[in-house]
Amino acid sequence: MIHDELENSRVWFITGTSGGMGYALAKAALQQGDRVAATARNSILPKELATRFPGCALAIELDVREEATADRAAEQAVEAFGRIDIVFNNAGFATVGSAEGTTDKQVREMFDTGFFGVLNVLRATLPVLRQQRSGHVLQMSSIFGHMSFPATGVIAAAKQSVGAITQAMAQELGPMGIKFTQIEPGGLNTQFLAKWISSENEYPDYDTAVGPVLQLLRNLPDEAVADIDRVAAAILEVVAVDDPPMHLALGSWAERIIRKELTDRLADLDSWAALTRSVD
Repeated sequence: MIHDELENSRVWFITGTSGGMGYALAKAALQQGDRVAATARNSILPKELATRFPGCALAIELDVREEATADRAAEQAVEAFGRIDIVFNNAGFATVGSAEGTTDKQVREMFDTGFFGVLNVLRATLPVLRQQRSGHVLQMSSIFGHMSFPATGVIAAAKQSVGAITQAMAQELGPMGIKFTQIEPGGLNTQFLAKWISSENEYPDYDTAVGPVLQLLRNLPDEAVADIDRVAAAILEVVAVDDPPMHLALGSWAERIIRKELTDRLADLDSWAALTRSVD
């Protein structure tokens, strides 16, 4: 094993560390003395971490869409560090545009990474956490785990699917000491959504509804954009507590969006309570 003297530090298994949020969190965890299995399809930055933090960072090539590759990656992490304490499902991309104008191929690719890829990683790592009777799973979500705007239906569908299965797994694995938290920022200063937006709309009929949202996503206001280093610091804080939340909104803008969505749902329940109860 790498550095037996570090065996008491936490071990992270992080996907999507080739840049952005995954790389920022991997670096922050390493800087505070933890160990990290940094996985990505592109291993350039993970290898850079392994060079900067010898014995504490392990670079692993991983395509989350491939179940066998996820299994090997988890085995490599355990072989190197002896355990896995925190799994951060971060790998992903966005499909943005009207639901009708999104092709079957695009939707399936979105779910292959954003939903089935998450399951592949969990199937690979949960046996380790179950054997330990401890661990914390972090799912990289967003405001779209609660709602969707025009042009964001596909990414929201993937995030909400992950949210549904996470809620079930939290109850299934809670008695074994395994915790789950969904990380829910608004925008990030990685321009994650903007890079996936096409300049063309498949159906002009949607220009009125979809066009303004695409423009907003290309140029999010400063209040909507969270700094990834601050998000990483918040994640480090939440994994240090004994009773972490299932949902962690990050940023005041994200909080307002999520709070409005939940309030509107409660208002619908109240407004239609008589009809709801009429079928009893």
